[in-house]
Amino acid sequence: MTLGVLGPSPPDRGGIARETARLVEELGRVGPVLWLTFSRRYPRWLDPRRFDVGTEPAPAAAQPILDWASPRSWSDTAARVAESAADGLIVPWWTAFWALPVRAVMRELRRRSRPTPRVLLCHNVDDHDAGAGRRILSRGALTEADAFVAHTADDRARLSRIAPKRPVLTLPHPVENLPERSRSAARHRLGLEIGDAPLLLFQGLVRPYKGVDLLLDAAPAIVRETGARIAVVGEVFPDARELTRRAAASPLAADGSLIWRDSYVGEEQMRDWMAACDAAVLPYRASSGSGIAARAIAARRPIVAARVGGLTDAVAPGETGELFEPGDEAGLAAAVKTALARSAGFYDAGLAAAADRAAWPRYAASVREFVLALRAR
Repeated sequence: MTLGVLGPSPPDRGGIARETARLVEELGRVGPVLWLTFSRRYPRWLDPRRFDVGTEPAPAAAQPILDWASPRSWSDTAARVAESAADGLIVPWWTAFWALPVRAVMRELRRRSRPTPRVLLCHNVDDHDAGAGRRILSRGALTEADAFVAHTADDRARLSRIAPKRPVLTLPHPVENLPERSRSAARHRLGLEIGDAPLLLFQGLVRPYKGVDLLLDAAPAIVRETGARIAVVGEVFPDARELTRRAAASPLAADGSLIWRDSYVGEEQMRDWMAACDAAVLPYRASSGSGIAARAIAARRPIVAARVGGLTDAVAPGETGELFEPGDEAGLAAAVKTALARSAGFYDAGLAAAADRAAWPRYAASVREFVLALRAR
């Protein structure tokens, strides 16, 4: 049986491309996979990141075909899937930018091969900070799908409201099985001269909804009460540039307690940063699933997160981390203090169990079984 996957691939940067490649890899261990990907770069006005192409080579299995600017390519993509006799098409979904092409592909595939189930794998149901226009665009693609894979109970509920009675498979965000990295060795590779001080890590793109401003507000209390260093590591989007100025003006930056790295971070460095820290912090104001939470679980690092959206699925207080109320500066500082005060290894069992539940082979097998069951029906 062949499965089709339509989604991004390296050298496109970001977690969606990397996770699509991992999904194809795991599905390919069981049977053939037709991987169709994008043939044109994102327009610069849409993607404000200063660096938008990684150093990884394009996988040989990924076939570039879908051009967001060419309706003819949308039809050609559906034709390729239909001609392959794929038993299902899986389309990673995270942004309304792809709504028109994805809707057109799924609609044409229905016309050409009606028994082929069309499944959206939803990293987000709607764009973060999406306005009404983007939400309307998204609905066009979402309502064209036959079924969905979601990563959180919150997203499952939203999908059930948008497309009632359509099957939704809910799985935790997949977690890599990675060899343990030495905390001290990772700090040495990163050039962190902080000795054995606790390190709190925010990792990923810095955007307003992620609550980095709250972390900056809570930072003086965190440093004073725990002696921790705080690292914010990831590219700062233009709509969050004020945070860069705030960080530079902070006395904590002058004494080395606040580490601010506004730059693209490759895969190996991301793993080193997670190994170097003692806890990951996600002070988000809104969230669906979180790839950063999955990275923390893979590295066996507790998560301090706001009690919002899918973060409540990823963080079990006292087991995989600690939660605080969104927007609560004092609550964030208290949750960090609790996490750092726990004894060594306190969270290990909970994090190991979470990693096992969300392991990539189990995740991919569940997706495959779901799609093939839809086909059989």
